[in-house]
Amino acid sequence: MPLLLTLLLSPLFPGIVQGDASAPELPPPPPFTVPGDLRAAPGLGGVHQFSSHNREGWNGDGGWHLYDDESGRAVIFDAAGPGCARSLWATDIREGAVLHFFFDGEEEPRLAIPMLAFFRGEHPLFPPPLNSYEARGHWGERPFAGNSFVPIPFAEHLKIAVAGELQFYHAFWQSYPHGTPLATFTGEEDRSFLLGEAFGIERGGGRGEPAFLEPHVLEPGGEACFWRQERGGTLTEIVLEAPATDALIRETWIRMVWDEHDRCDVLAPLGYFFGSAVQVRPTRSALLAVEPLPEGRVRFRCRFPMPFARSARIDLVNRSAARIGPIKGFASSIPSRPLPADHLAYFTTTFREGWTTYGRDWLLAETPGAGWYVGTVQTMLGEHYCEGNEHFALDGAISPQIHGTGTEDYYLGCFWPNRDYQSPFACCVGDVMEEAGSFEGAHGLRACYSRWHLEAPIPFCSRLDARIQHGGYDTIRSSYGSLAFFYLHPRPLLVETDFLDVGTAASEAAHGYSSPASELTAPLAARPEGAEHRIELHDRGRRHAGGEIAFHVAIDPANAGVRLRRRLDQASPRQTAEVTVDGERAGVWYHADRNETLRWFDSDFDLHPRFTAGKERLEVRLAVRSGGGRGPFTDFAYRVYALAAE
Repeated sequence: MPLLLTLLLSPLFPGIVQGDASAPELPPPPPFTVPGDLRAAPGLGGVHQFSSHNREGWNGDGGWHLYDDESGRAVIFDAAGPGCARSLWATDIREGAVLHFFFDGEEEPRLAIPMLAFFRGEHPLFPPPLNSYEARGHWGERPFAGNSFVPIPFAEHLKIAVAGELQFYHAFWQSYPHGTPLATFTGEEDRSFLLGEAFGIERGGGRGEPAFLEPHVLEPGGEACFWRQERGGTLTEIVLEAPATDALIRETWIRMVWDEHDRCDVLAPLGYFFGSAVQVRPTRSALLAVEPLPEGRVRFRCRFPMPFARSARIDLVNRSAARIGPIKGFASSIPSRPLPADHLAYFTTTFREGWTTYGRDWLLAETPGAGWYVGTVQTMLGEHYCEGNEHFALDGAISPQIHGTGTEDYYLGCFWPNRDYQSPFACCVGDVMEEAGSFEGAHGLRACYSRWHLEAPIPFCSRLDARIQHGGYDTIRSSYGSLAFFYLHPRPLLVETDFLDVGTAASEAAHGYSSPASELTAPLAARPEGAEHRIELHDRGRRHAGGEIAFHVAIDPANAGVRLRRRLDQASPRQTAEVTVDGERAGVWYHADRNETLRWFDSDFDLHPRFTAGKERLEVRLAVRSGGGRGPFTDFAYRVYALAAE
């Protein structure tokens, strides 16, 4: 596993079994420490989301689920392993609803827990503060959000089903290539990271040597260098103190440049950067805090690690007509040996503000390259913005791997208007209904939210495209602002090496494609889920009720793993195939969802480098599983990508 991914995620990796010579080692360094030699490649495997989003693309996300199992339970999570459920969220939870957990093909649930008791932390395997059930909204009879951050690893398979009435939910989970050593959930996994700094920013203190800075007064339109270093290292903590004014948080900008880049890696208003963008209010998440001080002052704190190879500079810029300051504080860093910039993924932000555009999702961040998306701060003012779903499409996929159920749900709240809440992974700063005095007046005040993907940073290997709807169908006019946080290596590390156009005789022949039990589909005109759901695409492919699919593909022998991406038709449910590569079992390719309206979906299957390293060609076989509620396996195209080796 590349080191940066290891450093960010290995403390969150429950049940890892060390010593498997066929798998990369996963050392357990302290969380969020980034010493030295970073690898930009996030590695294959990814973060995904199951949710109750409306499969027709409209608002009204309650009650949707993957399928009903043989006992009539609503299945909300169904994935082949190895993987790990990182977080579960739900709202409008009904009395009598029971969560059933099935691991690794079990026919009977290993755990059956009343849903309310689960989120309230009443089960010993899912205790508080990792599980919580809080009033986070104002509307309706049950404006309570249930959140769970207990990691639930599974070696072969995990199914979670609900017996009883189901409304709104989402679940973030990580997948890993077959061959990654992962032990199934016992409840005894190491949760020290989640119970440590993530649940108390005051714990531990900054790491590294603090450089205390002389107070700065910024003249109107002026700027000052806050901190500078001319050797490689990692910035570990930033602390600023200043008089708390609107001009400070809205019109004083922080600018960061790593290694003399010709771009600003970070450029944002201070309020957005520290998570309280509208007014000075106490805010505390895992790695950011805003603390009002006596005598009208405020302290900002950031503990995101920020690595650089040769130099780093932080400037403060006054874009207001007022004098700002004095601003004082310190920055802490740890030194490192000289590093090539090609081994770094730099801490980066994208700031945007303006009015929403009808028919188009609000863009949070879009960039080529490789890295991890780690957080969002967003403000909204105007019409009923909080019905919009988040859509994160990674590495050029036509359909989003992250598809949520509503804006306030993405920020782990529920039922707008939202109460003020502070938590390690999400915050709502202020209470617009309380401030306005009425539900109707709440739209007239700017709301501020944040979401920190620290339980599962979202990896991308070639392209990041993160967006969020405004209203249920991108049909409202609101004033938005957003700051996206991510680690970025600017060079894409996932390179397409082959393309198989199923249903085209020449392409099938060139790849030795065979499937005796298949039939050609009629030309299909369909649309995908997500931000591109208005675009109709036409193609034809094959449908397989059983049997075996075989083909060969070309890859780059200098690879650190290979991704197979299949364009499928989601009208067919629970498509399943056993995968073998060059005669070795390589896992199960499983797509659990069904969508008869928005049918196109790009499904990824990642191959561990033990199957691919040093090879120029792979012989792939897919043994289609049928029965048990599974529909025909469909394929319209395969794209093949090689992950660049170090």
